[in-house]
Amino acid sequence: MCGSPSIPLSFNLAAVLPRRSTSRVSFVTKSEKIEQLKSGGSCAWVPSPTAASLHALHYHQVSVESIQSELSTHIESNIDGMLRYSVLTLTSLSSEEIKREVDNNIQGILGYVVRWIDQGIGCSKVPDINNIGLMEDRATLRISSQLLTNWINNGICSTEFILDSLKKMAKIVDKQNEHDENYKMMSSDYNNNLAFDAAKKLIIDGVNQPNGYTEPLLHEYRKRAKKV
Repeated sequence: MCGSPSIPLSFNLAAVLPRRSTSRVSFVTKSEKIEQLKSGGSCAWVPSPTAASLHALHYHQVSVESIQSELSTHIESNIDGMLRYSVLTLTSLSSEEIKREVDNNIQGILGYVVRWIDQGIGCSKVPDINNIGLMEDRATLRISSQLLTNWINNGICSTEFILDSLKKMAKIVDKQNEHDENYKMMSSDYNNNLAFDAAKKLIIDGVNQPNGYTEPLLHEYRKRAKKV
């Protein structure tokens, strides 16, 4: 599906979606995705085949072409105005909000990376900080790791704060995987665990990764793990 030549294509990636429970997929798809069509978007990101089937029904309910035609008569012509975005300041978030966001993202990073490095498991359902299984892949890993990299780089949190959270969240991820006989505990030896080190480097050294991509570090540490 294509957008009107005069209207930007609306296409939502995981970056714009909050991490959410899979039990809410139907609700989110039916209640929220139709709004993108009503705003002139001609397609949307959905998290599963089931969600895609539900979202397909919206195109029978909304005439995107008609909405785009209407929008084209009063669309903002100032490109600078169209690209205006919100800016987060050092005082925008409380200390509790920063802690919650850091812990949530680090838990997701560790939960995905430890399986990738130690077992070669990529896209899969990973328990979140509330023990709800969510789809995680390299795209969500890139979003989470680069968010924290940017926060360090812009002074919202310190490297020490990230390291403390990494150690705390590693214990939670270890507990979540305690029944996996192939799982290697991270919290038993932070200094010599490849998965823990890979997750840490994705964040701490994230500013040096090409376009924030995670593949170079993941591949490097996976190769090292296979040699052990």
